[in-house]
Amino acid sequence: MKGLIISELKTGYVANMAEIFNILPQKELEKMWLISNYECNIYPFEQIPIDKDYVWRKGTELKELFNKEEIMFIWGVFTSFPSNTELNDVLQVPLPIADGNETLWKSKIEIIHPLGDTEFISWDGTVLLVKSKDLTIINEFIKEYSSVSKDLEEYNSN
Repeated sequence: MKGLIISELKTGYVANMAEIFNILPQKELEKMWLISNYECNIYPFEQIPIDKDYVWRKGTELKELFNKEEIMFIWGVFTSFPSNTELNDVLQVPLPIADGNETLWKSKIEIIHPLGDTEFISWDGTVLLVKSKDLTIINEFIKEYSSVSKDLEEYNSN
């Protein structure tokens, strides 16, 4: 398990999920994704409703949506799950949250949801946390954002 904190994306703001999902390998996009604790600048009502606690969609659908609609996620926890994971199993534990979650800033890096594989957290539109069990995903983000990212464990230890 490894994590990064990214202070800026190439588009100039850290809440651009299109840019993030365009980096992901196809195998990660084939997984199911939970979006929770989200606050956006716009809400495409059917896909990202303003009045729901979470969104459950396949990564390929999210990538398509994010590339079609420029949605800025000021807050949000994006968690991937193996494609055979049932929503009922995911909902057995509290939904992942970013705002007020002190575990995000501990030196031991963990994905908030115990069944999750990869996690992106848009934290107040100021930083993006990237955590994954798959080191190839972390390495892709290091390659893309080497000048604006830091190891999350190191960052949290200071």
